[in-house]
Amino acid sequence: NYHFVFCPRYRRKIFLRTDVEERFKQLVQEVCEELEIVIVAFRVRKDHTHIFLNALPTLSPADIMAKIKGVTSKKLREEFPHLQHLP
Repeated sequence: NYHFVFCPRYRRKIFLRTDVEERFKQLVQEVCEELEIVIVAFRVRKDHTHIFLNALPTLSPADIMAKIKGVTSKKLREEFPHLQHLP
Protein backbone atom coordinates (compact mmCIF):
# COMPACT_ATOMS: atom_id res chain seq x y z
CA ASN A 1 0.00 0.00 0.00
CA TYR A 2 1.20 3.48 -0.86
CA HIS A 3 -0.14 6.86 0.25
CA PHE A 4 0.75 9.63 -2.17
CA VAL A 5 0.15 13.32 -1.61
CA PHE A 6 1.10 15.57 -4.48
CA CYS A 7 0.31 19.04 -5.68
CA PRO A 8 0.68 20.99 -8.90
CA ARG A 9 3.73 23.18 -9.19
CA TYR A 10 3.51 26.15 -6.81
CA ARG A 11 0.27 24.66 -5.41
CA ARG A 12 -1.77 26.23 -8.19
CA LYS A 13 -5.47 25.68 -7.64
CA ILE A 14 -6.23 23.82 -10.87
CA PHE A 15 -9.07 21.75 -9.39
CA LEU A 16 -11.41 24.70 -8.77
CA ARG A 17 -13.33 23.70 -11.89
CA THR A 18 -15.30 20.49 -11.39
CA ASP A 19 -14.85 19.39 -15.01
CA VAL A 20 -11.05 19.38 -14.56
CA GLU A 21 -11.38 17.46 -11.30
CA GLU A 22 -13.68 14.82 -12.81
CA ARG A 23 -11.47 14.33 -15.85
CA PHE A 24 -8.41 14.03 -13.60
CA LYS A 25 -10.14 11.29 -11.60
CA GLN A 26 -11.05 9.42 -14.79
CA LEU A 27 -7.50 9.61 -16.09
CA VAL A 28 -6.02 8.33 -12.81
CA GLN A 29 -8.46 5.40 -12.81
CA GLU A 30 -7.53 4.54 -16.40
CA VAL A 31 -3.80 4.58 -15.62
CA CYS A 32 -4.31 2.46 -12.50
CA GLU A 33 -6.37 -0.10 -14.39
CA GLU A 34 -3.65 -0.32 -17.03
CA LEU A 35 -0.96 -0.91 -14.37
CA GLU A 36 -3.18 -3.28 -12.32
CA ILE A 37 -3.23 -0.93 -9.33
CA VAL A 38 -6.16 -0.83 -6.92
CA ILE A 39 -7.28 2.59 -5.72
CA VAL A 40 -8.22 2.27 -2.06
CA ALA A 41 -8.96 5.96 -1.42
CA PHE A 42 -8.83 9.02 -3.63
CA ARG A 43 -9.41 12.62 -2.56
CA VAL A 44 -8.91 15.74 -4.66
CA ARG A 45 -8.64 19.16 -3.06
CA LYS A 46 -8.36 22.47 -4.89
CA ASP A 47 -4.54 22.53 -4.69
CA HIS A 48 -3.45 18.97 -3.86
CA THR A 49 -4.42 15.31 -4.16
CA HIS A 50 -4.33 12.29 -1.81
CA ILE A 51 -4.22 8.83 -3.35
CA PHE A 52 -3.99 5.59 -1.36
CA LEU A 53 -3.04 2.72 -3.68
CA ASN A 54 -2.46 -0.99 -3.48
CA ALA A 55 0.16 -2.00 -6.04
CA LEU A 56 2.43 -4.92 -6.79
CA PRO A 57 5.93 -4.66 -5.32
CA THR A 58 7.40 -4.85 -8.81
CA LEU A 59 6.29 -1.25 -9.38
CA SER A 60 8.34 1.34 -7.55
CA PRO A 61 6.56 4.36 -6.05
CA ALA A 62 8.55 6.62 -8.38
CA ASP A 63 7.40 4.67 -11.44
CA ILE A 64 3.77 4.77 -10.31
CA MET A 65 3.79 8.52 -9.78
CA ALA A 66 5.75 9.22 -12.96
CA LYS A 67 3.14 7.38 -14.99
CA ILE A 68 0.14 8.97 -13.22
CA LYS A 69 1.47 12.53 -13.25
CA GLY A 70 2.87 12.31 -16.77
CA VAL A 71 -0.31 11.01 -18.38
CA THR A 72 -2.69 13.26 -16.47
CA SER A 73 -0.63 16.39 -17.04
CA LYS A 74 -0.36 15.81 -20.78
CA LYS A 75 -4.03 14.98 -21.31
CA LEU A 76 -5.38 17.77 -19.07
CA ARG A 77 -3.28 20.34 -20.91
CA GLU A 78 -4.58 19.06 -24.25
CA GLU A 79 -8.24 19.11 -23.17
CA PHE A 80 -8.34 22.32 -21.11
CA PRO A 81 -6.80 25.38 -22.80
CA HIS A 82 -6.66 27.40 -19.56
CA LEU A 83 -4.02 24.95 -18.22
CA GLN A 84 -1.66 25.23 -21.18
CA HIS A 85 0.14 28.30 -19.87
CA LEU A 86 1.25 26.59 -16.66
CA PRO A 87 4.94 25.57 -16.50
